[in-house]
Amino acid sequence: MNTLAFKIAWRLVFYPALLYAFFSLVFFWLYAHPKRYTGSYQPGDFGLKPEAVKLKTADGIELDAWFIPHKTAKKAVIVCHGYPMDKSDVLGLTVFLAREFNLLYFDFRATGKSGGFFSTGGAREVRDLDAAVDFLKSRGFKNGAGAFGFSMGGASVLLSKNPFIRARVLDAPYADLSGELDHVFHSWGVWRKPLLAMMKAWSFLLMGVNINAVNPARSAAAIATPILLVHGDADTQVPPANSARIKAANPAAELWVVKGAGHGENWYKAGNEYERRLSAFFEKNL
Repeated sequence: MNTLAFKIAWRLVFYPALLYAFFSLVFFWLYAHPKRYTGSYQPGDFGLKPEAVKLKTADGIELDAWFIPHKTAKKAVIVCHGYPMDKSDVLGLTVFLAREFNLLYFDFRATGKSGGFFSTGGAREVRDLDAAVDFLKSRGFKNGAGAFGFSMGGASVLLSKNPFIRARVLDAPYADLSGELDHVFHSWGVWRKPLLAMMKAWSFLLMGVNINAVNPARSAAAIATPILLVHGDADTQVPPANSARIKAANPAAELWVVKGAGHGENWYKAGNEYERRLSAFFEKNL
């Protein structure tokens, strides 16, 4: 066992594995602790007067939020942005809802102006949604609310079991986090499997999050309240097969495929039809 061949073979295995472990930690860190993005759009740009509020999660994280009240409406919609952006990123996509509903926007943990160190792809973001629900309850909304989520925000809305959420609109959600990461790293070929395995190990070790358990499609199967899925057929970032899987898990869900739309382009491609469908869905189900 002390031969030259063994020593060489041992090094050929050990050092590449060590290097791979290092790269997996780097990639995990970049994804779990993303660079902060703060968009330039403000509700005032659309003629709205928001109330700047702070939400507090059950695990003690403070979230930055805007509450946009409606003068007469009694219904409310919680709006959830995608990764790794902030609440301003979905403002232009959803501001039309302010015509008929009270709106609550917030930055997920570890994004925008909110506290928190790790972004967990939806696993802990459900606590952020719970904090948004608690805020609406404190403002007198007792009969539930709707929730809109884009990309990771949509996945988080599906993962939430909060009964206060009575209707869900999901724009380009992923069906499961492990599958989405596999898609993101598909260009790595045969090397992506060990890389992802190590990233999942780091996630469990450093955050206590089992990536394989973050499965919005599985969660959707247990949701009895209305779901509207919107997905572009040209989405290469989160392919439309994700919404198809969610639809298969919950056949009662409505699936609208927008022709020619990429990730984040459904409103731009569908225009007035997007606004009409989403407004009608929330009006009917809240």
